[in-house]
Amino acid sequence: METSLGRTRLSEQIEENIRGAIRAGEFPPGTKLPSERQLMQMFDVGRPSVKEALLMLERKGFVRLKRGVAPVVVEPTPEGAMDAIGDMVGAMLSDETRRAEFYDLRIMLETAAALEAARDPDAVAALEEALEACRAAKGDAEAFRDADKAFHRCLIAAAGNAVANAFHGALIEWGLFNPETGPRTANIHTRVIAQHEQIVGALRAADGPAAAEALRTHLLTRRDAEG
Repeated sequence: METSLGRTRLSEQIEENIRGAIRAGEFPPGTKLPSERQLMQMFDVGRPSVKEALLMLERKGFVRLKRGVAPVVVEPTPEGAMDAIGDMVGAMLSDETRRAEFYDLRIMLETAAALEAARDPDAVAALEEALEACRAAKGDAEAFRDADKAFHRCLIAAAGNAVANAFHGALIEWGLFNPETGPRTANIHTRVIAQHEQIVGALRAADGPAAAEALRTHLLTRRDAEG
């Protein structure tokens, strides 16, 4: 691991050097980095600079920190990548244009997944079950919200892409779900179920483009709603 430092902030240089060593395979996932004291000696810096560098690495998903234990290198995952950018994305979502753009990404992911699902009988069967769960939850706001989310997660799973799954899950967690709310809960649920039925009906007929268009129409009705 390179330990010579330049002119930028010490903590940033230390973080960059350690990150480079991790990416080069010097510290495989599951192994421990040198302790804080050892890192202080290696880089010839004080504890605050090392501590800040380690916190930066933790926020980026490269290490796991625990008091009294040397930092542990974490296996990179799509979910970890989403966690690392979550705060930055959250700050952008207060801007209406950015929020709409992120929501459009959700539409792109799900419509692409619909095209894949139309070619996969197992995916269609899973969506049939998810649709039935939506029907069973009708009238119960919390249960229906969960069933509605599960329907869309089931759809994105048809793509068979771990990165797409993680990104879609993150979009939902970041607040880009936008369920319709109001005093006439049963009517809202009836309308959403009908839209889901149209999507599943097209998939059952192996008509991917029709399913994608039905899904796009369904999601666009909620794009500009409050999260």
